[in-house]
Amino acid sequence: MRRTVATVAATGFLLALGTGVSGAATQTGSATHEQVVSPRASYSFACTLPQGSYANYSFSDGLTSTRIYYNNHCSSGIYVRVHVGANSSCWLTPTGKSSAVFEAGVTGITEGC
Repeated sequence: MRRTVATVAATGFLLALGTGVSGAATQTGSATHEQVVSPRASYSFACTLPQGSYANYSFSDGLTSTRIYYNNHCSSGIYVRVHVGANSSCWLTPTGKSSAVFEAGVTGITEGC
């Protein structure tokens, strides 16, 4: 009987502790601190030289900026158009693998300028 009472008391304490922790986590969260994750987009364009190689791009739009990652396997830089809302800008992507930062709101990348 004594062992059962101790187990019930310990279980009640753990349940209360779990409820308190989860309630605190809910209370401290706010809309201004939540992280918004947009879907990741990826694009690939064929190189003129060497044939069979590609320039690859990927990004996830951020709140204040967008980092576009690229891996250009072409033998020279290629031009792409980065679309930001109703505007767009021409970008010469160098060969190799790196990234560049653009303003937030990138909606897509198209080949050529």
